Amino acid sequence: MASGLQCWNASGVLVADLTDYNIRYVGTTTLGIGAGTTTSWNVGWGGMRPTGWLAIVRQTYNSNDFYCIPYNDSFVVQYLPVSGVYAQTLIIDIYTFE
Repeated sequence: MASGLQCWNASGVLVADLTDYNIRYVGTTTLGIGAGTTTSWNVGWGGMRPTGWLAIVRQTYNSNDFYCIPYNDSFVVQYLPVSGVYAQTLIIDIYTFE
């Protein structure tokens, strides 16, 4: 069960939300990318949703250059620079939280 602290003002507006979330490891996938100019890749993952899901690039040549955006039954891996991606295999961990 999630726990934490939430505070509302006199008007009923939530002003502080320090809620903890239960996070659960779901699995790992890999994404092989080639050198070139492509900067976005769609990866299918059944059951994934835009909220309550998290995909994290764990291992890569330079993991600071990638981030993931969850969607319905998939997520998108984005390369931050506008070009010059190196050929490599990304390892991506999938989590869900409530």
